[in-house]
Amino acid sequence: MRLPTKQLINKIENLSNGLSPEQLASFLDIIDAMTALVEEAGDFKEGSKDDKKAKPSPTPAVSSAIH
Repeated sequence: MRLPTKQLINKIENLSNGLSPEQLASFLDIIDAMTALVEEAGDFKEGSKDDKKAKPSPTPAVSSAIH
């Protein structure tokens, strides 16, 4: 589910209301971990776009001489 930023913040605030300090710390840890996952996914997606644009490197020639 995708939400506009303001609506997402409102939902997070509503979910966090009434939590004990321990529960709130855990809740914020989960939000932080989810944020890191989204950032990593964005980096991965951008990296795969760069890989497609990069030209493949030439394969090294294999010597047929046996020493």
